[in-house]
Amino acid sequence: MEQSVLSSLLRINRHRRRALKCALAPYQYVGVMHLIVLYVSRHPGSSQEEITCFYALDKASVARDARRLEDLGHIERVVTPENRRQYKLFLTEAGCDMIRVIDRASEQFQQTLAAHISAEDWKRLEILLRRLEENVCPERM
Repeated sequence: MEQSVLSSLLRINRHRRRALKCALAPYQYVGVMHLIVLYVSRHPGSSQEEITCFYALDKASVARDARRLEDLGHIERVVTPENRRQYKLFLTEAGCDMIRVIDRASEQFQQTLAAHISAEDWKRLEILLRRLEENVCPERM
């Protein structure tokens, strides 16, 4: 039983990632760049380390994609005075514009995903998924 649920969640996530990849490709977004921009929009001044921990990502991927975002002019990386190897990340105006693009792409996928599902069923599913998430990452709850 659990295996089919996990398989379904993984397939849905692959479709979501493919949809985002297609929507963001014209903006030269690859890898986890959209996650970095979203995190920084909600947590200005956060570090690459915080992003790595929050999303359980590889440090090198986050560092590489943060550099790409800086090259695109979507984030600003400021060296932390206490630790010259650590950066604080801030969105630029172009980065703020990308938030709207990412949100639109995410919303389109969510509308497709939620089609033909009642609000009541959606709420029950949300509660069950939150419980599953708490089981694997209680520190985030």
